[in-house]
Amino acid sequence: MSSRSYPIPALSLRWLYVDFNSYFASVEQQLRPELRGKPVAVVAVETDSTSAIAASYEAKAFGIKTGTKIHEAKRLCPGLVCVLARHECYVEFHHRLIEEIERHIPVTSVCSIDEVACRLMDNENSLERSTAIAHGLTPVGEPTSQRELGAGKGKMAAGAGGR
Repeated sequence: MSSRSYPIPALSLRWLYVDFNSYFASVEQQLRPELRGKPVAVVAVETDSTSAIAASYEAKAFGIKTGTKIHEAKRLCPGLVCVLARHECYVEFHHRLIEEIERHIPVTSVCSIDEVACRLMDNENSLERSTAIAHGLTPVGEPTSQRELGAGKGKMAAGAGGR
């Protein structure tokens, strides 16, 4: 019997892991409503010889991902909108996201600009309570802030749970 067949004991969940997907592209879509619902690639410089540093969900549907050359991305998706990266905006949103998460549960570790790990306390580590905490997190700027959430016994397991 595989380990996936066993139910997770109520007290085994120790971490909640939050990963905001397509982060740079989602921030751009939030700040520029005209980009919502459109395939977006965030780029470091405005040239077709560069690579995407982020792709929106709409762009990913065409096979565009981080590292895709823009000339190739435009071939895959003729309607692709390329936007110049604005790191100061991503940092500002990062701080707002941390503040929102901290309203619900203390952030134990900032793993990257779009990923955090939160240690669950004894009164938070049941599947029901950790799920309620996760669903209570309000994405900053609502419609385009997509995220993955994972819960697990260890930090690595929680991070893998959201992938």
